[in-house]
Amino acid sequence: MELGGKLHAIHPSAYRASKSSAVRWTRRMGARRSSRSLAKGSESNADVIRKVIGLQQDAKLTAVELSAGFCNQVMLVKRIAYDGGEEALVVKLYSNLALLRTEQRQRGLVDKKLSDLNMGSQLVASTDEGIAHRYLEGRILTEEDMHTRADICAATARLVAKFHLLEVPPQFDDATSPLLWKWLNRMLDEMRVSSNVDSLPAGIELPVLRREVEVMANTIEKLGFSVVLSHGDLKPSNVMLLGDNRVDDDVRLIDLDVRLIDLELAGPNYRGFDLAKLFRIDPYRFSEERFSEFLSVYCETAKVDESLAKEIEKETKVCLPLVHLEAAVFFALVVAMGQDFGGPSSDKARWEALLRDRWAKYMASKATIDVFRDVM
Repeated sequence: MELGGKLHAIHPSAYRASKSSAVRWTRRMGARRSSRSLAKGSESNADVIRKVIGLQQDAKLTAVELSAGFCNQVMLVKRIAYDGGEEALVVKLYSNLALLRTEQRQRGLVDKKLSDLNMGSQLVASTDEGIAHRYLEGRILTEEDMHTRADICAATARLVAKFHLLEVPPQFDDATSPLLWKWLNRMLDEMRVSSNVDSLPAGIELPVLRREVEVMANTIEKLGFSVVLSHGDLKPSNVMLLGDNRVDDDVRLIDLDVRLIDLELAGPNYRGFDLAKLFRIDPYRFSEERFSEFLSVYCETAKVDESLAKEIEKETKVCLPLVHLEAAVFFALVVAMGQDFGGPSSDKARWEALLRDRWAKYMASKATIDVFRDVM
């Protein structure tokens, strides 16, 4: 099956950064964890894509890389549809960093659920090595959207509230146990066995990270925050806007089509952790007005008393340092494990800079917990 011709318009703004050495590195990490052979170059990636979408190994396909984020590799793939026309798919190839934090029996479950409910993109195939969805025309949201666009903020509130109301799939052993602590401990354990763990910057060594995770776990668990079916990485860039027509002055009446994407970390987690990631932004750009409007629409959609908005606000703001800590542990793992996997030495400064940035934000926001803990 040969897919000739040019690809349809890709709209790169709908996806993350262009190709970088980070992708080549995480693909090698993915190869190691899943025990598959992935030599360098596009040919081996094409073989994996064929397996994910169920094409014959000798079938030809056209693929263009859409993103080289911090974890997975995402490709726009064109194949022949059943009606003989061309069909565009978005195929994600899991990296080791994604596989580390997920369980085989749980991958693709939430994608399927949201696909059936038209709350995500349409699922085409899901395997141990990756997942494929139909391509959506649109753009991803930005941090500025959540803090400046009342219509987008309201539409996202409705979507997230409906999502949080869904039942956790039974394949997750305990619907009330947050996945976050498992992720953090697995990443810390990977760092512990790395021969390069001593490469972590001074003041952010493994014992320091582990201590802070333990402190946060003890503190958050005592507060008894709500655990719901969560996205797990609910950054604005993991929400797709499929239309942008402003049709009414009342933002509650505007029916923008927004969908959740990148759901591999979805499962039981703190509601506040999801919302903190969604509204995370530099303090001087944070909009209390937009956040309050979001919570009002969220509570209305969830059919709960709006008085609960204050409690959800507290949960969200207390979880903000946890968002920064999780990111710091993630980048610490990247720094510690890069050389073990032949990682991109040219990117070492970048990873360390990201680690230091998230660590500084965590340390600066820790006091938030004490401020809200006394009034909860």
